Amino acid sequence: MTTASSSTKLRATDTLDSRPEIFGRNVTSTFRKMFSFRHQPPGNLRTCMIPPVVFGTLILNLPMLLKLRFYLKKERQSHPADDVRILFYSDNLDETNGIANNLRNVIPYMRAHGMKAFLAGNAFNTRPCGVVENGYCLLLPRIFSMEQLGYANSELAIPRIGPVLRLLKRYPVDLIEFETPSPGAWLVCFCAKVAGIKVFSHYRTDVPTYTKTLVKAKWMHKYVLWLMQIFYGMTRPVVSPCKDYAKILTSQLKVPENKVQILPRGLPLEKFSPDMRGKGVWEKFNGNDATQAGNTATQVGNARKVRFSFIGRISKEKNLEFLNRVWKKFAALHDDVELMYVGYGWYLEEIKKFYEGDDSVHFAGEQGGETLAGLYADSDFFLFPSTTDTFGNVVVEAMSTGTPALVSDYGGPHDIVMDEAAGRILPIDEDVWLNALEECRRIYLEEPETYAKMREVAHERSLKYTMESSTKAQFEYFRKLKKEAYGL
Repeated sequence: MTTASSSTKLRATDTLDSRPEIFGRNVTSTFRKMFSFRHQPPGNLRTCMIPPVVFGTLILNLPMLLKLRFYLKKERQSHPADDVRILFYSDNLDETNGIANNLRNVIPYMRAHGMKAFLAGNAFNTRPCGVVENGYCLLLPRIFSMEQLGYANSELAIPRIGPVLRLLKRYPVDLIEFETPSPGAWLVCFCAKVAGIKVFSHYRTDVPTYTKTLVKAKWMHKYVLWLMQIFYGMTRPVVSPCKDYAKILTSQLKVPENKVQILPRGLPLEKFSPDMRGKGVWEKFNGNDATQAGNTATQVGNARKVRFSFIGRISKEKNLEFLNRVWKKFAALHDDVELMYVGYGWYLEEIKKFYEGDDSVHFAGEQGGETLAGLYADSDFFLFPSTTDTFGNVVVEAMSTGTPALVSDYGGPHDIVMDEAAGRILPIDEDVWLNALEECRRIYLEEPETYAKMREVAHERSLKYTMESSTKAQFEYFRKLKKEAYGL
């Protein structure tokens, strides 16, 4: 799955994407230009356009799907039973978010270690055609797309099915794992069922809570919950990364307990290390002279400000309004603390206005590579008040650099921190968080041995989430699913 369509009709001067480049993502080939409806703005009623497009596309491609079904059944009989071929499908791969970043790390690792894993999603509306990035990530041509309600710079999209069917015939798969319950996943799910391919899902996004947070219309909350119940009813078993969301799957989304599987996630932790601390990266973004970094980074006590950071997608569902209120109170009491926002999102400009004239807050923008690792490592404490994250990639990354994390008591992040030895697990209460920030400041300034131990424990706990351990557990489970699905 690494070559472009043979019918690509693009000139060397064609623009492949009107957005700024995203760190680490390189176009290696393209699909040909195909017809698509005009990209739509957000709107509750416009979501009603999605079902006709999904079912119309399914019906039009029914003959090809039935033909593919017979082909795959015959092909599977000649394929080794223990050799699992899996496609991971997520609509939002062409955006910057935790799901896309995690999958773009996991799939290359799997492929490099002999596992037959493939990755596909939709091309963003700013692209004139579908593309292949880094030789393995297929961003399919879309037929329909619209802005996601309440979530700027993200979209609901439906792919062209023709290229999908040709790719499945050329690169047969045994299993398809859906990462998000969005329109493209619905269409691919229906097509896979007709083609006789086993499907299941991974609960990576707390969609019902997102909807309550970002969409005002109450009828949309019930509508989305109803759709989620249907989707996760079609794509069982459902993988959950933590116990909290396993409970949500059984209680809210009506998934039977025996159809929920908790599996670990893994990250490329070799990219993050405590050794990145004190390299002068923080000083590049907090207004200090970078030439002084070597001296300030090695000093102890109160020679420099106590550093806190938030790193991730900058949007309201991360509970950043809450964090901003707490920080305003905290920074008003101390002139030796600073907060660094790292990342990009639709809420960023509002935050900048909120902190206008406040020199305790800095913005580093979207970063990657050694700069990102350095910002994690230079942070004294990592702040993550989100209550909608099913896991928390950024929490693991921060702890991998030795940075203790303060997280909410709901969702996946608190399973990572575990207890006060590696940070703090806190209810969403402004006074509680304010007291915790006061305690962190005191520990850093007055108890260097306690702080050093926290850094050590944080790093040790992050090692639980290595690529090696997670991918091994996943593929053992995938083999089990294939055997059960096909009786091999």
